[in-house]
Amino acid sequence: MAEQAAGPYVDKQLSVREFVVDEVTLNDFHNGLELPRAEGARVPSTVASGMENGYFDEIAYANHFGHLWMRQEWEFLGELRPGGSYTASGRIRDIYRRRDRSVVQYEVDLHDGPGTLVARSQHHQSFLPDADPTGAVAFRDPGKKPGARKFIVPEGERFGGLERTITLEMCGEFFHGDANYHTDRDASLELGFEDVVVGGRMTMAYAAHILEEAFGAAWWKTGRLDLKFTNPVWTGDTVTAHGVMTGPLAEDGSRIGAFVWLAKEDDTVALVAGASVAST
Repeated sequence: MAEQAAGPYVDKQLSVREFVVDEVTLNDFHNGLELPRAEGARVPSTVASGMENGYFDEIAYANHFGHLWMRQEWEFLGELRPGGSYTASGRIRDIYRRRDRSVVQYEVDLHDGPGTLVARSQHHQSFLPDADPTGAVAFRDPGKKPGARKFIVPEGERFGGLERTITLEMCGEFFHGDANYHTDRDASLELGFEDVVVGGRMTMAYAAHILEEAFGAAWWKTGRLDLKFTNPVWTGDTVTAHGVMTGPLAEDGSRIGAFVWLAKEDDTVALVAGASVAST
């Protein structure tokens, strides 16, 4: 049998891993985001992002220069429990081109002890595998991207308004003190970025937080999220999470939709997302 090529490839099976929702994970998540942790509160849904984020070394190209999150898709099918132990597994589903980037789409499933699926993610991680690793990552002017920052806010009931200024200290706590391009300026410069890049896990968590507040228990059991990262967030940026309830998504009213976005102080939009829950 021919030896499989190195690097990411379609249908590559990822390792089976244990994911534990321990006190360190929960405290670093809440403290890093400056979100109070109430006694007896549900585990935030995007705590689960820690398990799929751990597969980076298995899905990445050798050249890490300029890599960025592009998109996250989630299905939430059950609550995570404090102290709970879960099993993560996955595979690379697709590799495709997006402008000058190669995007690796990989799927990760999270099962509880009895084997019930509690969460599934589709992560679209973008790379510049052929880029010169000694240069700098070039970003298009947000104001010149075709229509990207000029979306029309849907009609519906507004919710959200959560605002945070994301500091380097918050990033360090959220990522457990690890030195990487989300926590260390030198590590960011080595990858071609002008400053510390706030992790997509952090900005996504703010979007999910206002959805948890808006939808309640239904979010943990039936929530779906399709989120696109549109502009990087740097340490020191102030971001605000906004949402609009958009109403029934199907003629039978089986799902209720929402639209969320995260904006900086200058109105640059960092992410946009569609979300929904089952109506009953």
